[in-house]
Amino acid sequence: MTLATPTIDILLYIALGEEFNDLYEKLIGELGNEFKPLELEDLALTIFFGKVFSPVLNRDFQVAIAPAGKMGNTHAAAVTSAILSKYHVCDVVVLGIAGSLSNDLQPGDVFIPDSVNEYLANSATKGKGKRWTFEISGNHYQTDRRLLIRFQLFKSTQKVYYEKWSYDCAEQFTLLIDDKIQKAIAQADLEIRSQIELIVGDDRKLASGPAVGKGTAFAEWIKREVDRKVAAMEMESAGVYDAIQLRTPAPRVISIRGISDFADERKDLIENFAKQRFRELAAKNALSTFLRGIEAGLFREGGTRENGLTIMDGDDQIESRINSAFVIGGITEESLDRDAEAPRLNIACYKLGQAIAKAHAQLIICSPFPNSADYYTAMGFSEVEEDRVIHFHSPNHPDVAEKRKLLSKTLGKPGLKVVDWLYPGPENKESWPQAWLLAQLQALERADVVIAIGGKVSNTANTLLHLAEGRNIPIVAYSFLGGAAQRCFQRRDWERLHPGFDKGILERDNGVESVIEIANRLATDLLSYRHSPNKHQTFFVSRATHDFEIADVLANWLRAHGYSVLLGDEEIRENQMATASIYQALLKSDTCIVLWSKQYALSPWCYDELMLAINRQMNIWLFNLDNSMIVPQNARKFKSMSVRNASEIVKIASDLLID
Repeated sequence: MTLATPTIDILLYIALGEEFNDLYEKLIGELGNEFKPLELEDLALTIFFGKVFSPVLNRDFQVAIAPAGKMGNTHAAAVTSAILSKYHVCDVVVLGIAGSLSNDLQPGDVFIPDSVNEYLANSATKGKGKRWTFEISGNHYQTDRRLLIRFQLFKSTQKVYYEKWSYDCAEQFTLLIDDKIQKAIAQADLEIRSQIELIVGDDRKLASGPAVGKGTAFAEWIKREVDRKVAAMEMESAGVYDAIQLRTPAPRVISIRGISDFADERKDLIENFAKQRFRELAAKNALSTFLRGIEAGLFREGGTRENGLTIMDGDDQIESRINSAFVIGGITEESLDRDAEAPRLNIACYKLGQAIAKAHAQLIICSPFPNSADYYTAMGFSEVEEDRVIHFHSPNHPDVAEKRKLLSKTLGKPGLKVVDWLYPGPENKESWPQAWLLAQLQALERADVVIAIGGKVSNTANTLLHLAEGRNIPIVAYSFLGGAAQRCFQRRDWERLHPGFDKGILERDNGVESVIEIANRLATDLLSYRHSPNKHQTFFVSRATHDFEIADVLANWLRAHGYSVLLGDEEIRENQMATASIYQALLKSDTCIVLWSKQYALSPWCYDELMLAINRQMNIWLFNLDNSMIVPQNARKFKSMSVRNASEIVKIASDLLID
């Protein structure tokens, strides 16, 4: 195997074979695709390469797993240095288990240290006769501050993925630490809570050295002689951190350690009761922290998080799960500060347009007039140097045509395509509102998401938002300017329909910069039946032959998570007509997953499957693989998700099915 790119986004260093085997098994089940091994020619080392998808950033991270097969800082430094000499690595994660030196850190918890102390490095012996001890010097290494802060704020900035992490840990605890083990631990007066905690930084340090802690005297010596702020101990992180310091520029580095036991006499007691169960729990909890961190976008380059928002800079961008965004709104005349309303609207809409363009979504607008949200959104959209498309839906009238022509000339930049959609204009002055409403209704028909900001309640924006709600179209309603958008925001039952979503992001001006993150989440929630976990038991996957590889990845992931999957051509029997076989398979299914593409649109078999699912009034998930037009009229009412590969579909399925 060869890498498609010389860059590794994340190098995952794992010391022991037993840790790697447990983690590798979970990786396959979690991701639904294979990590492929590469045996290096000039090194006695095999690396596993694969991808992990981040829904928040809508991108894959190239991950390389290095199972070192041996403990110790010297070996860790050698292996890490060898890999860094061959590949450009952005981030390095030391993943594994550690023993606790603090009662705050209990078995099963996950610990990310502020720094690593190689406590016996540069040490000297002192003493006379038979009594001697170490004179400690040690090497001290810092965890990357950006990564550390992101994990510290994980619960606050990405609550949904933090809750998924918490659910992972609770599920593993229930599976591995049964009632018999818990009872034995309680009878031995060992206090181990079942609530797993993520403990990050706060000046807590990790001791890294050649010894395994099994006694109170050694644990006390480390706390007394090495550093009282040491909270856990292990044997690899210092070597990895040291190897990284030699690189210019150096990759970012972080250590994620699951707590397997206490580094004193309690270690043997726990192992007697639970055998290797807590070691396995610690390793899997650490891996879940790593995976959920990637999904939540914590390993992104550049950018910062402010008040739960992704503030983009440099080349950071979030891909959109929706293909077209319809922006409506404008001046409300409700603001207490009327003079500030127009500048706030203009600035917010300009940033909104940039965010939509950076995510490669198409923009739908209607008004070419400066008092509208459309006008400044289009200006911001046009400033991004990408191939992008604006769809202009408006009445066919000379006054509108003149303004549209002037705006198009102002927006005219390389890579920008403006598509005009014209509708009957007004017959007289009184019919202008109807003419605009007709154009807006047609625009609504072609929108995957509606973005509302301001807008007079007395105008058509209010009507359009009611219609969008009735059609179950995702609506990103910013409330900070009041008006129709605020009314829409207030009508929404956010807690019930979007559990874990911080609606406060829609109440702040700078929330417009996270519009694609929000739209992705709302669109996904529309497909989800979060309060009916038994709703999806059997899935029918409808796909064109051309798209069988994507369908197979999705089917394998669903089966790995306990769901039944049926595919049309696999259900055809020799003693039965094909249509009857497919119909019976659909009757046995709860949900039909449609992988729409240009090839799907050309297939009569696919058309029959889709129509059968619609006529049966099944729950339908519609994934658009190439943003081609949804042809059957009855299928257009279903909200489609714009995806580009199997990993994106798997992550959406994970969002829908795993709370």
